[in-house]
Amino acid sequence: MKNRKMIVRLLMISAISISIFACKKGENNVSQEEVKKTDAVYSYIRSLGFPASAIKDLGKEYLVEEDIAFSKDMIIPSTSGPKTEQYYTGNLVSSANRTNIRIYVDASMASLSAEVNSAVNQWNTVPSSNIHFNLVTSGSYDILIMDENLGNGYCGVARFPINGNAGGLIKINKTYISGNSFDQRQRTIAHEIGHCVGFRHTNWSANGEPQNGTDDIGTPASAIDVPNVGGTDPSSIMNGGQCGIGAAYFSVKDKQAIASLYPVVTSGPSGTLTTMAGIDIGVDDGVYFWGLSGLVTKGNSTSINGPTQQYFLPSGKNFGDVIDMAISNAGRGYVWYKDGTMSVGQSIGNFGDYILPKSYVLPAGKTPLDIVGIAILKSNDHCFAFYSDGTFSEGNSTDLGAYVGLQNYALPPGKNYNEIVDIGIAASSGWFYAWYSDNKMSVGTSTDLNYWIPLKSMD
Repeated sequence: MKNRKMIVRLLMISAISISIFACKKGENNVSQEEVKKTDAVYSYIRSLGFPASAIKDLGKEYLVEEDIAFSKDMIIPSTSGPKTEQYYTGNLVSSANRTNIRIYVDASMASLSAEVNSAVNQWNTVPSSNIHFNLVTSGSYDILIMDENLGNGYCGVARFPINGNAGGLIKINKTYISGNSFDQRQRTIAHEIGHCVGFRHTNWSANGEPQNGTDDIGTPASAIDVPNVGGTDPSSIMNGGQCGIGAAYFSVKDKQAIASLYPVVTSGPSGTLTTMAGIDIGVDDGVYFWGLSGLVTKGNSTSINGPTQQYFLPSGKNFGDVIDMAISNAGRGYVWYKDGTMSVGQSIGNFGDYILPKSYVLPAGKTPLDIVGIAILKSNDHCFAFYSDGTFSEGNSTDLGAYVGLQNYALPPGKNYNEIVDIGIAASSGWFYAWYSDNKMSVGTSTDLNYWIPLKSMD
């Protein structure tokens, strides 16, 4: 019998915001509309695969998997079309927010301040990670930690990240965990912080937790492997169903997973033009250079210098397998491989956490090795593929000739097609940028790569 994977995974179902209302004395009647709404939320949770026995009614919300909350006032996603990203896409805290995630500890948690400090210290001392939390006592904050009676069997609950922000709320069942050791109490808090920055239970599969959901174009999506962190991990602090008995401190694989998703950003080039796996222009017109070294640098059209970090491919793929890489209007990273498959990531740093490798097709007579560059036009997400015989086609990510068949394109004088390193399309202007193996670049149109800016040297 095959072993089921129990590796650290990102949550593909972002937590639903919890609406908190004050209950007024004497208001015991519930309107028919409220009953219908509650029933709809309950039915929705069941449709995700949760058994009735796993759903706990807390009055204002339902609780499942011990620490995933569904507000009874939530908007039920439509089942007649593509699901929206708000509910079904795994999210991380953005690079702009992850280095200063502010935690405010409610007065109700004052007696567990030492445990909170210990949990935060665990997160702040993970090697090779740039995620950092700060405890604040006043002013604005990103995460509120408070005490709430969740009932027996439930130690804590947390929200998940959305729109680049950390999940904003952690509820700890302080009375219920009071009999646990110090290590286990701080473990509960550290575990819930993990949910706030995007981690799902490491053992979700073994626990029988559902893996349902779709992406925003209707493609089935599920809990996703953290890149390069495989295998089972009974020592993971993110294992579910282990309140009071689980690992109290990060395992080796926990630390690897955190560093993988929240890597340290350095400066310097990811390589030279001739050692690039792919180049493209982002939605902010920054130019991204993915090196065969596994590093990606955000520079500009004439410089490979800038913030540099690791990037990851799906399991089984190597950097040398890449034909090209590109960025969509939504900021997702696309990669095409020499074996005729492609995959998609949520960002420019992870190319397999949105759509796992699937086949793509080319115009008749073309092979992946004929490709010298692929770029995505941000205005409509059409993919332009350029070939070494001086032709290009226009299509989508899985059919690169779906919209426009082969057409000819021109190069700057003295250049030949095999000198092309890659091609990208600027988001703001729609101009096509081409980079060459002799450390030069030019700017033009899809049919004339020298039309706007003639050959010039890179810095």
